Amino acid sequence: MKLHAIRAITMATLFFGFLGLRAGGAQDRGPSTPEERARAIKVAHGLEEDPLAKDAGEQRAWVIQWIIEIPDITVNVCFDYFGKLPDPPRGHSLEITRQMIISSAAFMIEHPDKAKDEQAVALSGLLGALKAYQAILMQDSGSRWPYVDKLIQMRDQGKLDDYVTETRKKCERDEEETDPDTIRAQAR
Repeated sequence: MKLHAIRAITMATLFFGFLGLRAGGAQDRGPSTPEERARAIKVAHGLEEDPLAKDAGEQRAWVIQWIIEIPDITVNVCFDYFGKLPDPPRGHSLEITRQMIISSAAFMIEHPDKAKDEQAVALSGLLGALKAYQAILMQDSGSRWPYVDKLIQMRDQGKLDDYVTETRKKCERDEEETDPDTIRAQAR
């Protein structure tokens, strides 16, 4: 399953403009180290707070590459949570969608007892992306994404958990049809 996840992540990352990712990375190295996990958590929370920081691009690239390479943490991410993705990407849509992957991984590290709870991981990842989006809007109000504004409204109304449940079901159906916009893997 990890090899399938790596291929799916690589396809999605190439689709979203990641450069220099190698699909075979997980086979070339051992599990993540405690130091790497601590760094990933720090980066994830830092990017949620200040996704446009001077070194944000470099930090984001490191943690995504790390997630792809390590064999012990994989992330289930379905980009359907964001509705129809802008094509070509605009504003800061790439940073926001990538944040979901990064925040999901951080949640899995911080809550190993819930790492296989796909609902909890997806919800936490989406919440991290929403936090990053709101931080982006504070610095660049022109980056408004109406669909994500609806997600914030759902969160504020206590409806986001139900939305995640329904979207996860759709992603699972899409996976059976091998949707190229969906990253699917299992946490170990």
